[in-house]
Amino acid sequence: MTSSVAHYILFATDGRIRQSGHCDRETLPKLATLFGEGYAVMEVTAADYRLDIDATSYVRDGAIVPKRPALEITEYTIQADGIEKVRFAVPAGTSVVHANAIVPIEDGIFEFTTDVRGDHRFPFIAAAGFHDFEVTIHAV
Repeated sequence: MTSSVAHYILFATDGRIRQSGHCDRETLPKLATLFGEGYAVMEVTAADYRLDIDATSYVRDGAIVPKRPALEITEYTIQADGIEKVRFAVPAGTSVVHANAIVPIEDGIFEFTTDVRGDHRFPFIAAAGFHDFEVTIHAV
């Protein structure tokens, strides 16, 4: 007897989808154990399955939910005087990529000041329920 194929998503306890794919149904229970504690696997219908589901959705209370934008404003202008600053809130669990490192924003507030003129771009890795985003700060 041939096993049927199942579409699945593998997600972390925070709801972030880590992997999607398809396999035979008998393999499904074993998938989450390959990633260790803190991961679960969920079968999804063919209609809900997409290769980019991790970019568009997350899991909350056992349901696939669309991600939301994290910020409304993603462009700022400040004086390059080392004093004026940009300050805005980000969702809890967000990190910023700076100097080739991923830096968690532990207090939920991003702040930036500079004395270097030009455009400063910051990519952010948002919490599971939000789209990743980029902020550009024009220092004049």
